[in-house]
Amino acid sequence: MTDLLLAGIDPGWSKADPASLLEDWRERLSRLEPLDAEVAAATATHGEVIAGAGDPAALTLAHAAALGRERGALTRALGELPNLPLERRKTRGRALNEAKRLLSDLEAAKRLALERAAENRAGLDVTIPGRRPWVGRRHVLGQIFDELLDLFHGLGYSVYTSPEIEHDEYNFGKLNFPPDHPARDAHDTYFVSDQILLRTHTSPGWVRAMEERRPPLRLVFPGRVYRAEQVDASHMDQFHQIDGLYVDRDVSMADLKSTLNTFARSLYGGSVRTRLVPIYFPFVEPGAQMDVSCVICGGSGRLEREGRRRCSVCKGSGWLEVLGAGLVHPNVFRAVGYDPEQWTGFAFGMGIERIAMLRYGIPEIRLFLENDVRFLRQF
Repeated sequence: MTDLLLAGIDPGWSKADPASLLEDWRERLSRLEPLDAEVAAATATHGEVIAGAGDPAALTLAHAAALGRERGALTRALGELPNLPLERRKTRGRALNEAKRLLSDLEAAKRLALERAAENRAGLDVTIPGRRPWVGRRHVLGQIFDELLDLFHGLGYSVYTSPEIEHDEYNFGKLNFPPDHPARDAHDTYFVSDQILLRTHTSPGWVRAMEERRPPLRLVFPGRVYRAEQVDASHMDQFHQIDGLYVDRDVSMADLKSTLNTFARSLYGGSVRTRLVPIYFPFVEPGAQMDVSCVICGGSGRLEREGRRRCSVCKGSGWLEVLGAGLVHPNVFRAVGYDPEQWTGFAFGMGIERIAMLRYGIPEIRLFLENDVRFLRQF
């Protein structure tokens, strides 16, 4: 098998150290050796030949000897896998695939080095197409934040920021959470001490703002929040929220509904349908969740382009939950020194990740924190 892995290499070919081209060459090669020593040794030899190629033609020959579709040594070795015992087939197959990725990265680095060397020898040629520099951009969550803040600024709201490390009294007590509410439990909340915790929502900002200011208030509260949840495709132990609060005289559910409809149509388009569904939250009464018609199936629950198959995003219901809202509970007003007979208000809160996932059809919440440029450059 060793002869097969080294087939095609001409003894007269020049060799060089691949580590000069790939910083992680030795590290990746060392990870390959315990998996399959023969493949690791052959990869090291092929790597030296690729690194030693003096011109593009020599590099093409070296690449073909290792990874060519018909004569490549590693390609032919993959074709021999069915002749090996099952366990040996698994380890060798994995090793060969790792080796192919490593040599492909090395070949790309060597080709780039040869191109740059040729440019330096020839001097500046203004007729050669340039290499466009990489340009960064706002993270997709930052873009959604900016769009929402711009929308609410246009509706007369100002931004209020509150601390991420909160007192239990602000995070729960003054927001009308009873002492035995499940959200206070350690499995839902990161407690720093008995009375200090990482905030579970941005709603404590309401309390701080109302304690500092007198009505009328029209504020939004953006920021990061933390919950001790099991991480999966739709849950993270940290994410971003934006809450809104409007306090004045004679504020009604009609004011709330019109504000949320403006938000939904700005974000999802003028044709989107909305509905308010009654739901319980300790800090609002009455409480509601706002749903929008599914942006994937258009609210039908079925995908016409796929033979009317049930839409997997909305589970066939035609609706997607976007946010929670309601009229501020009188107990919250009393906790901050407002007279609930004189003042009324509404509040709403939404997860920024959820807004982005629904808008762009993103299936996995963990993608937002992985910093994979292939994902980020799509937005």
